[in-house]
Amino acid sequence: MPTGFFDDIASIKYEGPESANPLAFRHYDAGAEVQGKSQADHLRFAVAYWHSFRVARRRPIRRCKRSSAPGSATRWRAARLKADVAFELFEILGAPYFCFHDLDVRPEGDSFAESEARLDEITDLFGIKMEATGVKLLWGTANMFTHRRWMSGASTNPDPDVFAYAAATVKSCMDATQKLGGENYVLWGGREGYETLLNTNVGAELDHMGRFLNDGRRLQAQDRLQGHDPGGTETAGTLETPV
Repeated sequence: MPTGFFDDIASIKYEGPESANPLAFRHYDAGAEVQGKSQADHLRFAVAYWHSFRVARRRPIRRCKRSSAPGSATRWRAARLKADVAFELFEILGAPYFCFHDLDVRPEGDSFAESEARLDEITDLFGIKMEATGVKLLWGTANMFTHRRWMSGASTNPDPDVFAYAAATVKSCMDATQKLGGENYVLWGGREGYETLLNTNVGAELDHMGRFLNDGRRLQAQDRLQGHDPGGTETAGTLETPV
């Protein structure tokens, strides 16, 4: 059943380089052959759920405030509506693929089991829509950077409970990707670092920190030489580090 979001937009077609239609392909002709392969085979375009349906006008990797989220039932209805709208857009664009993080397509649950069940349910819906439209999944991945549990990393988190949660999340997302016939799986470590000092070159890290601090002091001194003294602790032309 159409959602009504795109009632006035017809499926976008190839009209050639001379077309003045802003909603037309001028150079991409899916069926045209280039060196024995169609453009569609050369260029496997995918619509990313994350960029197209989730975060508008916000920092992609940000702190998430659960207290400000709408109720669970409302979020679940929104997720199902978003799926309807997404597949309508895929058809209008003639996009052969889509891709997603788990958090893009289902609301976060109050437990891992609840989140996994919601992912399973929404991917059931995706399967029906993929069969009806012919749109395929290019890749799936896990969002392990938005929720506050990931603030110290996921697979490199020193907390064993968070590490176990991360491993289970990746496993569930790989299962969902396989279930939908995804052609790839992306391991994206948006907040990863290192778990112990044995995993890094401490000398290089200290050198990097030293350069960072020196650059900061140098820029601070330049500001004060130009008459900007935000701290009021040093005189123009000198730089003393407060104790």
